[in-house]
Amino acid sequence: MNRRQQIGVRMFRRGRVAMAACTALLAASAVGLAGCGSEAKRLDALATQAATNRQQAATALRKAFYAKEITAQGALGLAHERVEKAGDVASVDLAGAVLDMLDQIEPDVEKAGVNEFFWVRVGTLAGSAAAAAKKSGDLARARGVVLAGPMRWQNEAYWRQHSDHDLLASAIMFEAGEGEAAVRRLRERADLSEDQQKVLEQMEKDLRRGKGRG
Repeated sequence: MNRRQQIGVRMFRRGRVAMAACTALLAASAVGLAGCGSEAKRLDALATQAATNRQQAATALRKAFYAKEITAQGALGLAHERVEKAGDVASVDLAGAVLDMLDQIEPDVEKAGVNEFFWVRVGTLAGSAAAAAKKSGDLARARGVVLAGPMRWQNEAYWRQHSDHDLLASAIMFEAGEGEAAVRRLRERADLSEDQQKVLEQMEKDLRRGKGRG
């Protein structure tokens, strides 16, 4: 892992520590009607399914949500917990399935009256899962989750507050052969952190040398 990649993963970990302190605030959020005990069992079963097929798991999660067997908050919380504790392939795939499910049910989640912090946690799940996959050297999985989920969380306010995730996303895209897009998204930022500026300059140099192209 080179310096640019190390910076992205290291910065994202710092943000995860701060976000963990806020998790308890979400316990009272009413994003569904499932009972805690039964929901936990159903989510565990669906998490196992995610390890074999992310798409099918996302579909099963969506159906369970509409059947009021699980809540969006419960699924999001479990995915965060698994990524933070394990950070393995299974936890990344579960995160991906939950993010896909939230993308599919976004309008109904909005109707439930979730607050802005819910969407921030959706974004940080994408970043945490991508950081875990990147650390293990699984670029394909990292790319598959780093910008996953509803576009609702991808706004200027989120990127300003989570420059670590922003940097990680561009680093993963660059390594995946999307160099021009990776550079362009950083150039569009009004204010870049010192680390972001350094990474952007290095990407521009590498791009001129023919790197970062699919």
